[in-house]
Amino acid sequence: MKMTKPIRMCIACRQRASKDILLRFQLKDNQIVFYTGEGRSMYLCLDCVKNPKKIQSLPKRLAVDEALFAKFLKESMNNG
Repeated sequence: MKMTKPIRMCIACRQRASKDILLRFQLKDNQIVFYTGEGRSMYLCLDCVKNPKKIQSLPKRLAVDEALFAKFLKESMNNG
């Protein structure tokens, strides 16, 4: 039996991709952090992280500060 990789959806562009390609994060105490293993999480693809037009509405939808969201995205790009 052939095993398939889990498929997840990017919250910005709604495209589906393999779970290992996407960045996984969560909201914790009104801040965005990388997934800690408990609670609900969300995924972003690397194309959306690099394109500010695709993610401009996310801070408002997630009810987080835009500066904190931008800082999180910069850190995620620097860390791979």
